[in-house]
Amino acid sequence: RMTRSFMLEQLSQEYITTARVKGLSETTVIWRHALRNVMVPLITVIALSYASLLEGSVLTEMIFAWPGIGSYITNALFSADMAAVLGGTVVVGAVFIGINLLSDILYKIVDPRAK
Repeated sequence: RMTRSFMLEQLSQEYITTARVKGLSETTVIWRHALRNVMVPLITVIALSYASLLEGSVLTEMIFAWPGIGSYITNALFSADMAAVLGGTVVVGAVFIGINLLSDILYKIVDPRAK
Protein backbone atom coordinates (compact mmCIF):
# COMPACT_ATOMS: atom_id res chain seq x y z
CA ARG A 1 0.00 0.00 0.00
CA MET A 2 2.80 2.40 0.90
CA THR A 3 4.81 1.45 -2.18
CA ARG A 4 1.80 2.10 -4.37
CA SER A 5 1.11 5.51 -2.87
CA PHE A 6 4.78 6.53 -3.07
CA MET A 7 4.97 5.29 -6.66
CA LEU A 8 1.80 7.11 -7.75
CA GLU A 9 3.19 10.28 -6.25
CA GLN A 10 6.48 9.90 -8.12
CA LEU A 11 4.83 8.99 -11.43
CA SER A 12 3.10 12.37 -11.48
CA GLN A 13 6.40 14.29 -11.20
CA GLU A 14 7.76 16.31 -14.12
CA TYR A 15 11.00 14.34 -14.51
CA ILE A 16 8.95 11.19 -15.14
CA THR A 17 7.02 13.01 -17.85
CA THR A 18 10.33 14.17 -19.33
CA ALA A 19 11.65 10.60 -19.37
CA ARG A 20 8.51 9.43 -21.14
CA VAL A 21 8.76 12.25 -23.71
CA LYS A 22 12.37 11.24 -24.41
CA GLY A 23 10.98 7.91 -25.63
CA LEU A 24 12.04 5.64 -22.79
CA SER A 25 9.93 2.55 -22.31
CA GLU A 26 7.52 2.44 -19.39
CA THR A 27 9.49 -0.27 -17.61
CA THR A 28 12.67 1.79 -17.88
CA VAL A 29 10.90 4.86 -16.53
CA ILE A 30 9.51 2.93 -13.60
CA TRP A 31 12.59 0.88 -12.69
CA ARG A 32 15.35 3.43 -13.35
CA HIS A 33 13.70 6.72 -12.50
CA ALA A 34 10.63 6.34 -10.29
CA LEU A 35 11.59 3.35 -8.15
CA ARG A 36 14.97 4.84 -7.25
CA ASN A 37 13.27 7.86 -5.69
CA VAL A 38 10.55 5.74 -4.09
CA MET A 39 13.09 3.54 -2.31
CA VAL A 40 14.27 6.30 0.04
CA PRO A 41 10.99 6.82 1.95
CA LEU A 42 10.08 3.17 1.54
CA ILE A 43 13.19 2.01 3.40
CA THR A 44 12.25 4.26 6.30
CA VAL A 45 8.67 2.96 6.39
CA ILE A 46 9.82 -0.68 6.25
CA ALA A 47 12.36 -0.17 9.05
CA LEU A 48 9.77 1.49 11.27
CA SER A 49 7.29 -1.29 10.48
CA TYR A 50 9.72 -3.99 11.57
CA ALA A 51 10.51 -2.06 14.73
CA SER A 52 6.83 -1.80 15.61
CA LEU A 53 6.37 -5.52 14.89
CA LEU A 54 9.07 -6.22 17.45
CA GLU A 55 7.33 -3.98 19.97
CA GLY A 56 4.02 -5.74 19.43
CA SER A 57 5.56 -9.17 19.82
CA VAL A 58 5.33 -8.98 23.63
CA LEU A 59 1.57 -8.59 23.55
CA THR A 60 1.09 -11.15 20.78
CA GLU A 61 3.26 -13.74 22.48
CA MET A 62 1.45 -13.36 25.78
CA ILE A 63 -2.05 -13.53 24.25
CA PHE A 64 -1.38 -16.59 22.10
CA ALA A 65 1.12 -18.22 24.52
CA TRP A 66 3.85 -18.35 21.90
CA PRO A 67 7.41 -18.76 23.14
CA GLY A 68 9.65 -15.88 22.26
CA ILE A 69 11.61 -12.92 23.59
CA GLY A 70 8.44 -11.08 24.62
CA SER A 71 7.08 -13.91 26.74
CA TYR A 72 10.58 -14.52 28.10
CA ILE A 73 10.86 -10.93 29.34
CA THR A 74 7.32 -10.96 30.73
CA ASN A 75 7.87 -14.24 32.61
CA ALA A 76 11.16 -12.90 33.95
CA LEU A 77 9.34 -9.79 35.21
CA PHE A 78 6.73 -11.90 37.00
CA SER A 79 9.41 -14.01 38.67
CA ALA A 80 11.54 -10.93 39.52
CA ASP A 81 14.55 -12.21 37.56
CA MET A 82 16.12 -8.85 36.83
CA ALA A 83 19.17 -10.31 35.07
CA ALA A 84 16.91 -12.01 32.53
CA VAL A 85 14.85 -8.83 32.10
CA LEU A 86 18.00 -6.82 31.51
CA GLY A 87 19.35 -9.40 29.07
CA GLY A 88 16.10 -9.52 27.11
CA THR A 89 15.95 -5.74 27.03
CA VAL A 90 19.51 -5.58 25.72
CA VAL A 91 18.67 -8.09 22.98
CA VAL A 92 15.56 -6.15 21.92
CA GLY A 93 17.55 -2.90 21.98
CA ALA A 94 20.30 -4.47 19.88
CA VAL A 95 17.73 -5.61 17.32
CA PHE A 96 16.28 -2.08 17.17
CA ILE A 97 19.76 -0.64 16.66
CA GLY A 98 20.49 -3.27 14.01
CA ILE A 99 17.30 -2.47 12.10
CA ASN A 100 18.06 1.26 12.21
CA LEU A 101 21.67 0.69 11.16
CA LEU A 102 20.59 -1.51 8.26
CA SER A 103 18.06 1.08 7.11
CA ASP A 104 20.72 3.83 7.27
CA ILE A 105 23.14 1.72 5.23
CA LEU A 106 20.46 0.93 2.65
CA TYR A 107 19.48 4.59 2.56
CA LYS A 108 23.05 5.59 1.71
CA ILE A 109 23.33 2.86 -0.93
CA VAL A 110 20.09 3.89 -2.62
CA ASP A 111 20.67 7.64 -2.35
CA PRO A 112 24.39 8.48 -2.65
CA ARG A 113 23.63 12.17 -2.04
CA ALA A 114 22.86 11.37 1.61
CA LYS A 115 25.80 11.92 3.90
